[in-house]
Amino acid sequence: MKGKVILKTFLKEIHKHRKQKNDIFIFTLPRTGSTLLTEILNTNYKTKTASEVFALNNSNKEILLKYFDKDFLSERYTDISYYNYNLIIKYLKDISDGKTWNSYYWSDLATGYHNLKTNRTIFKAHKITYYFDDIMNNFKDDSALYLVRHPFSHSFSRIRNNWDTYIQQYSQSGKIKEQIPSKAQIKISDISQNGTALEKFILSWCLENFVFFKKLQNNTLPKNILPVTYENLIYNPENTLRQICLHTNIEYSNKMIKMLNIPSHGIVHSTDITKEQISSGNKNYLLSNWRKAISKEEEKKLFGILELFDFDFYSYQNNLPQKALLNY
Repeated sequence: MKGKVILKTFLKEIHKHRKQKNDIFIFTLPRTGSTLLTEILNTNYKTKTASEVFALNNSNKEILLKYFDKDFLSERYTDISYYNYNLIIKYLKDISDGKTWNSYYWSDLATGYHNLKTNRTIFKAHKITYYFDDIMNNFKDDSALYLVRHPFSHSFSRIRNNWDTYIQQYSQSGKIKEQIPSKAQIKISDISQNGTALEKFILSWCLENFVFFKKLQNNTLPKNILPVTYENLIYNPENTLRQICLHTNIEYSNKMIKMLNIPSHGIVHSTDITKEQISSGNKNYLLSNWRKAISKEEEKKLFGILELFDFDFYSYQNNLPQKALLNY
């Protein structure tokens, strides 16, 4: 352990970062394949990763507490003050400029793609889907990907890990509350009080992604943001990655495709079976294994939650999103 600390300290001292190319932001929820996508893009020469920029592990807290107060860090980032919003922007810009660090800077050491001279940053940004468009308005010269995963697959994964939903925080937030259809408002209260765990997580998925989906529906996404789905990344990787590379100004390479069959070095919440299926390239398992847990009738009923929000990007009995809506 001591040897690792010495090595990291040495590498940190000799690492040189000078931003010369556009940074890349990946906005998403946890358990969407964001670690995989980050590692794929990090195969590009001279990139550095800033993964889990708002993670509350001990080492990252030391960095975050230099920017934010303790109470702010314990909250979900909805309806924050103008002051705290500006602190978020400063923190991200300082990482981009190499003025501060992120504890997950070392997450690429095990992949073999760690660089000591870097000129762009890949941000894996959880927790701030509520402000993703506002943030990119402050990073107009950079590019972003908004990564989505099927709500059922995503919900089962969060349930398995015993995580929380964020129904109340998002349903009562100013940016969302007035836009929620009245039919959904009524159901939110019912599901919050009487719903099953799966119903609650699917509802939370709708709310946590609400700002993105509404902008996608209204065709008001900023031009520097590209929608990406986990399903298309797995099922149609070459076309998806080529489109991502074009958007982010990264050179496409075959190394990226090879990464799809290597369980992510950052995986800590996936089962051993899932890791085996990744290694074997079993796309059907990765996209549809969740169906074993519910009947077709239950699936159809649960899709009623998405219909309350007029979200039709995913549909009953389909593993893949509707491609036309996501511009693939």
